[in-house]
Amino acid sequence: MAKKRYGKYVRKLSFEDKGSGFFRQIAKLNGKSAGVNVQVEYGTYVAAGRIGEAPYRPHKHPFDQVLLWLGTDMNNLSELGAEVELCLGQGKEQEKHIFTCTSAVAVPKGLAHLPATHNRIDKPFIFMSVSCAAEYKCTKLSSEKAGSEPSSIAGWFSKYSKNIMHVPFVRKGAWHYGPMNRDDAGGTISEIDFKDFGFKFNMSHESIIKAPYRFGPVPDKPHVHNYHEFLCFIGADMDDLTYLGGEAELSIGKEREKHIINTPTIAIMPKGLPHCPLTITKVEKPFIFSVIRPFGHGKTTF
Repeated sequence: MAKKRYGKYVRKLSFEDKGSGFFRQIAKLNGKSAGVNVQVEYGTYVAAGRIGEAPYRPHKHPFDQVLLWLGTDMNNLSELGAEVELCLGQGKEQEKHIFTCTSAVAVPKGLAHLPATHNRIDKPFIFMSVSCAAEYKCTKLSSEKAGSEPSSIAGWFSKYSKNIMHVPFVRKGAWHYGPMNRDDAGGTISEIDFKDFGFKFNMSHESIIKAPYRFGPVPDKPHVHNYHEFLCFIGADMDDLTYLGGEAELSIGKEREKHIINTPTIAIMPKGLPHCPLTITKVEKPFIFSVIRPFGHGKTTF
């Protein structure tokens, strides 16, 4: 088969399962080779317990990052099915937060975060991190007492409570994108925006229940953004994240070069690269479609 011009932008994900630990079937993608200095990682947690490796201390990054705990109930993606404790800040400012629904956490560069614990997992979920940098780096921090954490849970009006967004999902139906697109994939959709945290980050997630389904307000034409975009096709089978459960057809470039996506994949759309139409052509088992805009929204031209 002839090599496609835009094939480097469509990355089929490979998963690593070390066979031990709570975090399983991990996929990692570095967008540097496609001209976007962003890294995406996700996998599933299968048992309660501490996150990361001992000693469980805070760390910080020289880049912005978003952490996402995403439920996989296709009828209600806001239902996480777990209880999460997460520490933000350091020293006297360190706060412990707790949440039980799908939640995204804004971690601006330099903000100390962790340790974290999954107190309870009633059903597996997806954990995703998006790091706005070409290379992953972190600095481990000491605490006044090794492993010490706040004894109480921070409230709504604490310093870092605004960094945690409990993600609301709404039912999307026909005409969701406007008068030129009447398609309905069933399921729900959400939008996460952290522009108020000093970095422009935007992300959306939706459950795909049925096909055919076309994306966008002008579904049959390509469009161009003045921002980078990651199109993520994520399987929701927690026993096998390598299975997508459907098929999509994505056109890239002015030539409308077609790419068939039927396994978990991230398509990197650098700013200025025409893309779409994007059509879900088959759904065997509901899956998740996520769009990550690591440096924020901007202008779209059709």
